[in-house]
Amino acid sequence: MKVLKAGRLDMDTLGNRLNRYAKSGGFLSKKPIETLIDYRVVYRPFRRVTIETESSAANEHRQVQTLIDEEMAPLVADQDHRMLLWRPRYYDIDTVEHDDTEDTKGFIASDAELQQVVDDMLARRCACQALDEEYRPKLKRLQADPLSALSIVLPRRVGSLKREQTLIDERKESHAYILASSLITNSSPQDILVSSTLGERVFVETLIACYETAETLKRLLVFETPNASSFDESMKAGKALTRLCDICNECRERVAGVLSPEP
Repeated sequence: MKVLKAGRLDMDTLGNRLNRYAKSGGFLSKKPIETLIDYRVVYRPFRRVTIETESSAANEHRQVQTLIDEEMAPLVADQDHRMLLWRPRYYDIDTVEHDDTEDTKGFIASDAELQQVVDDMLARRCACQALDEEYRPKLKRLQADPLSALSIVLPRRVGSLKREQTLIDERKESHAYILASSLITNSSPQDILVSSTLGERVFVETLIACYETAETLKRLLVFETPNASSFDESMKAGKALTRLCDICNECRERVAGVLSPEP
């Protein structure tokens, strides 16, 4: 199987390293309030996604590439939470061959399930761009000639400012989605995402750690190693999945399933 090339992390002293990420309490003593109870290195499935784009401004056609979490995609229904499924920075990382061992974990979604998640994102982005285009000329009219002599002498009317703020507020959600979807697809906000194609499956080396408090509250922490040169970098890369485990019980159960005892 193909695995994204991992960073250089010292796995020999893994337990000691992970103990440093246990939460601590106290103003001065900073005593640990959590205990590392289990951890495991696994390889999780992702799929490459190629997206055809058009740029209305430059009249250009191009392709962009990114990766999506194949295991978690069918479990996340909320469109905003699905933003956490994508790994745009992994698209150009080299792969290495790895023996298919018991460390290979992860549910393999069907192409239909995965394609539906991608298509939903493209459809919502298209709707948001249409709404954005509808509001843009309205805002321009309200903001017209901001440096005219009259506007310098006299302040804009309160009603005009309120209408402008109302339009900005109404446009905020759609505009934010355009920006976010651009980040996860390695595209620009001006690009029109026309179609997508699912590509090869690659696996991401992932370290799952579980911490427990004295009250038996358990916390999952995820580290993703591709191109990471330190544990802090791999923890930052794993924040998306860590967050999904916090907000989605099905994702948490799936990730916790690789550990024993289950948190």
